[in-house]
Amino acid sequence: MLRYLFAITLAFIGSSSAFAADKVTFSYVVPVTIYGDLLLGVDKGFFAQEGIDGSLLQAGGGAATPALISGDVQFSGSPAAAISAILKGAKLKVLFISSDRAAYMLYSRPDIKTFADLKGQAVGVISRGDTTEIALRYYLARHNLPEDFLSYVPLGTGAPRVAAITSGSYAASMIDKQEIQQLKANGGLDKLHLLVDMHNDVHMTFSGIATSDALIAKNPDLVRRAMRAVIKGMMYTKAHRDEMIDSLLRHGVADRKAAESDYDGDIPVMSVTGTMPVEDQKLELEVRGEMLGIAKDKVALPSQVFDFSFAEKAAAELKAENWKP
Repeated sequence: MLRYLFAITLAFIGSSSAFAADKVTFSYVVPVTIYGDLLLGVDKGFFAQEGIDGSLLQAGGGAATPALISGDVQFSGSPAAAISAILKGAKLKVLFISSDRAAYMLYSRPDIKTFADLKGQAVGVISRGDTTEIALRYYLARHNLPEDFLSYVPLGTGAPRVAAITSGSYAASMIDKQEIQQLKANGGLDKLHLLVDMHNDVHMTFSGIATSDALIAKNPDLVRRAMRAVIKGMMYTKAHRDEMIDSLLRHGVADRKAAESDYDGDIPVMSVTGTMPVEDQKLELEVRGEMLGIAKDKVALPSQVFDFSFAEKAAAELKAENWKP
């Protein structure tokens, strides 16, 4: 009898370990609505439902991409930065695109009247190589301006960044909607003026999910389950305004009005399927290749950069299951 119970105990232990959740780290830049898939993936347990012990790491694309390459992060919420790395030879893939609009505005000091006045000036970004810098580079490319037209200064995130923006030390800075609300509240916006609305002027791969070719090869089932959780989070984001706003507050947004403004501004341009037509993929890579100085015949093919098969399969599964947020 004791031997029988011992065997059952061993079997239970073995079974429990076999079904242990995969520990996975997802990076995101700042707590805003376009990262609702990740924030709610944790808050509402969507990762746990898919057998994933998911944790969030706040990091700009310039830091998240090297971590993705090294394996310290399994999924990056900065696909735009990942694309640059892929075009330079990194073995990564973009799996999901949640927004194709740059969610920033370029504000400048009062003495900077036009974009032309920024020539040779230092502009504040969050981190080098992230979406703030890429959006500026897109703008330069679209207006036939040289890459060295201006320089980039990483200001990080949070209160120190907001203080740096209003210090007058930099000619201009990329600012998101929540920071605009903070600056309005403390009077800092009175010291600046809007130079370019990047949200309207720049269309690019902005937010979404990227991972490594190594993880795809090693554990494709984990990638599929991660996409299921991400799509659940995105669907829930679009369906439940108040709960998404509560999540933003839980993850560090101090002002509810700022969170509400962010939600209302982002929802209309957010995708649920997370995919992009092949022709748009080609255009994205052509523009990015020009930005990076890569010869047209050397630019990677869409299939070498994007892999939406996991998102497509996950979406089909959830639809077949009649999953509702």
